[in-house]
Amino acid sequence: TAYRRAFANLQERGIINEHGRLSAYGKAVEALPVDRAWAELIVNADDELLPYLAVMSSIESLHRMTREDRDLDGIIVSGSDHLTAYNLYAEAYQEAGYIGEVYGLPRHLFDSEGMAEWAEGRRVLVKSLEDAALAMASVFRGVGLPIPERMPLADDAILRRFRDLLARLMPFDLAIDEQTSDGQSVRVSKTSMCGSWGAVAGTLRYFSDRNGEPRASIEGTQIPVETLRRYAQRQPAEFVYDATRKGSPLTLQWKIEYSKFELQSGSEPIEKFPVELIAQARHALAEAAASGEARHGAVHRNRVAIEEVRQMYRRSGGATTRLGLAELTAHYARQLEAQNVDSVEAFRVARLEVRVDDFVAHDLREQLLALPATISIRDREVEIDYDVEETTTTDEVATKPSVVGVARLRLPEKLARTLIEEELPAFDRPLRFIVTRGQRGAVRASTLDELQEILQGPWTPTDAPPIEAKPRNFNGRKQHQSKTTARKTSSTRARKGGRFR
Repeated sequence: TAYRRAFANLQERGIINEHGRLSAYGKAVEALPVDRAWAELIVNADDELLPYLAVMSSIESLHRMTREDRDLDGIIVSGSDHLTAYNLYAEAYQEAGYIGEVYGLPRHLFDSEGMAEWAEGRRVLVKSLEDAALAMASVFRGVGLPIPERMPLADDAILRRFRDLLARLMPFDLAIDEQTSDGQSVRVSKTSMCGSWGAVAGTLRYFSDRNGEPRASIEGTQIPVETLRRYAQRQPAEFVYDATRKGSPLTLQWKIEYSKFELQSGSEPIEKFPVELIAQARHALAEAAASGEARHGAVHRNRVAIEEVRQMYRRSGGATTRLGLAELTAHYARQLEAQNVDSVEAFRVARLEVRVDDFVAHDLREQLLALPATISIRDREVEIDYDVEETTTTDEVATKPSVVGVARLRLPEKLARTLIEEELPAFDRPLRFIVTRGQRGAVRASTLDELQEILQGPWTPTDAPPIEAKPRNFNGRKQHQSKTTARKTSSTRARKGGRFR
């Protein structure tokens, strides 16, 4: 499941094509020596943002590069752990950094004494900065640009541009109001520069609390909702039929989504169908009538005919037209289109008909109705239920579902336990068996041997598991209530007016 989800995500982002191969965009992203999310930002950013992105992609997290008693005074970028971590690196480079070479390759280096003094004051781990310098040099070699000699601190203008880039691409995990798009609860890390509410784009980290319950936290960059709305998408409006609304049961619902989050939604009652949405409105009304939710006379008038068509489908073993919800909806929609229904009022007076002869020929209908409804086994009448089972067949081209007609015998339990194959009647379709057992439900089986095997057991697969035996003492006898306790219980019942009074 996780693999399929990741595969679909890469396809949606254009990293891989429908054949699972890297696209041109995916090859550019894959060539960078950083995580996929940061690589997408670097590929799509301009050169001015590149030093910031190269450093932020090389730092694991702000929390893990500092100690508990850290001092971030003067370099905090409110609302962004990413840029705050960059400012730590930029200040360290300003205090004790220079450009040197290691194995003939240019990179940022730090003076040992100056770096140690600065890191002790800020309570920053030196190794995290050295690792970031090494990774940053790899990023600049990957994009073919020289390493910058100056590292200015990030300001509000850089924060706005970084937020806009994040909102345009959104390669990170996103939590809005401490919840993910699938409803999972997420809390903002205690050491984060972001607030508890609003949208936070970053990396989700999972941990267990003191009770062993799984929790999730996030740190990253907070993005205003107005910036998200700039890149949000308005989903196609859809019609919804609500029979509980007395005035206008048909409503047009719309919503604005961003990264699977619903930012805004609304609905409005519809009486006259918009010209561009008239087909969708008719389909919604036809589906409501087919499901029996619509307030229309055809719902009750056609019920008998619909059930007869479905019965003919089951009796024919799937040879006749199947009249499920989708087929009945399409049937009603064609009639609404033929009558040019363009409003809710026109739908109320529209004539919706279901005639059995339109789905089953008269001669075939007579043959199917002549099929026996019961059969005699050992001088007992056994009911026959005709049904259709769907099976899946796999060929060289594709996997296709097929239908098989079956006859289900409703057997009494006593008869089913002793029945043999030779006593079963000959049918033109496979036999299935069902035994009703009152409150214990029903036993279903595809073969007679399977049915009898289930009936011989102490319980059926649908029954509750057997109750465990009462604990016994070391002598192997059941533990009973002592005589003293029994006398006390009898006296109590007598005082309360029980039957031992």
